[in-house]
Amino acid sequence: MSYFSKPKWGTNAKHPLSGTLTLHGTQLDYPKEKEHYPRENFFPELQLDFISHHGELIPLQKEQISTRYQKNYFWDVFVGTGKTWQEQNDGEWSRASFPLTLTDRWIGTARNCVASFVYKPDSISNVCLQCSQETADIDDKGIANINGILPANYHARQFADSAQIIKKHKLFELKRLPVRQLSEIDINNEVADFFEKTIITNAPTSLGAVLIDNTLYLHPPKTRHGLYPYPDEMRHGLYSVTKSMAGALALLYFEERYEEDVFNELISDFVPALANHEGWRGVTFSHALNMVTGTEGSESPEHLLNTLILASTAEEAINNIAGLGNYPELPGQKFNYASTNLFVLSYALQQYVEEKEGTKVNYWDLVKEHVLVPIGAEYFTVLHTIEDDENEAIPILAYGALPTMDEAAKIALLFANEGRFEGKQILNKERVKEIFGKTDWDGYNTDNDIRGSNYQHAFWSKEIKIRNCKVKATYMLGFGENYVVFLPSKAIVFRFLDEHDLNIDELIKAVEEIRSSCQEE
Repeated sequence: MSYFSKPKWGTNAKHPLSGTLTLHGTQLDYPKEKEHYPRENFFPELQLDFISHHGELIPLQKEQISTRYQKNYFWDVFVGTGKTWQEQNDGEWSRASFPLTLTDRWIGTARNCVASFVYKPDSISNVCLQCSQETADIDDKGIANINGILPANYHARQFADSAQIIKKHKLFELKRLPVRQLSEIDINNEVADFFEKTIITNAPTSLGAVLIDNTLYLHPPKTRHGLYPYPDEMRHGLYSVTKSMAGALALLYFEERYEEDVFNELISDFVPALANHEGWRGVTFSHALNMVTGTEGSESPEHLLNTLILASTAEEAINNIAGLGNYPELPGQKFNYASTNLFVLSYALQQYVEEKEGTKVNYWDLVKEHVLVPIGAEYFTVLHTIEDDENEAIPILAYGALPTMDEAAKIALLFANEGRFEGKQILNKERVKEIFGKTDWDGYNTDNDIRGSNYQHAFWSKEIKIRNCKVKATYMLGFGENYVVFLPSKAIVFRFLDEHDLNIDELIKAVEEIRSSCQEE
């Protein structure tokens, strides 16, 4: 990876870069243990606009780039801010590289890559691509080292609004949370050792960090081929972390926005396909978020893959769910973890918001405008359904969150601050307090589930004994295992992983050595 980044001896690029970089679709060197999905081993055709400024290579589009209509390529793409520079003996050539994330449309895999090339004012080399880290489904043989040479063209041009683009970029960068090295607080390397440990590969943790006093203490982002040069731009597929990072976020926002008891609205009033389904009678939005619907569901292939993941549209998915049965327990009686519950919640939320705001108003657009943009996480992306009209797509909510570390930390801070940001209550305070056990309600007992002992509004929790003290950890958890852990000390721990290490007790104990949640004796 060091060959894809500006070295210490690099100097200023000889030429600025402003224009359109065209990358042509091409087959990648993508060795894999199982057969590729259709066009999975192809890089899509892209047109990327860039402006260089003071050594930074700024993409004009920071949102996810869809390639769905371009020969139906497998991968959609995020492009981040890169660098330009020059090295000895480069002559008239300058160098550039930029971070790039490949992500699918079905489960939310994120493959972190870097692309590099050399250029002159009117010409460009082909682009070298390398992908050495990912959050992917390891059970589906998702770990893979990918590389390729991408045929490229460059059209130099000046953008009329370039000054405004640069200004917007600077303002965005200023809003990032401060980042320091984890070693500054992890003196004995106990937290680092946890992030470093080998599970299956030599780089199991894509990114690990501890947030204390609004500062991110970041562990070096290791890949299987060295440090990733653009850690701020890495995106991570967090799977079921989405249930809390997006599902709880949305429902708690609308509970606050409408000043009504949205939690106790009935699913059947807003999902016509379930209106006459015996199992969904009496099921509330809250029951769906908390996995206590009393309906048939699980994370088995039958209930997840066939019912939800392979469904293209929202209507197809909800009709599949309507075909499932119900369990003996009544709503609210028994915890039963099923991703289908969160999709039903998403569908119901869309209908609820349209009733309040008018048809064609997408509820996630409101979340973005009134929650994500104010906190500085406007590019946070979640997987949506695949519709003929993309404006009608709704979030899956069960999986598919693709945050950067900064976005994940800002959303976590919003929860940690009881839903308040810069003096404004964005999420419903009482519901946030319920998440963290600050009310008389303890959530739902999970009946000794290995993932946690209690579940409250899509967050898991459990107690860990540290010396003579019991510490309650509340956390987001996703397949892999991805964690965002909230501790009573106000420290928040992040570990983005796909190699299955469910036990985080030692990690929590190591963080407690840095900042203790226990009262001094």
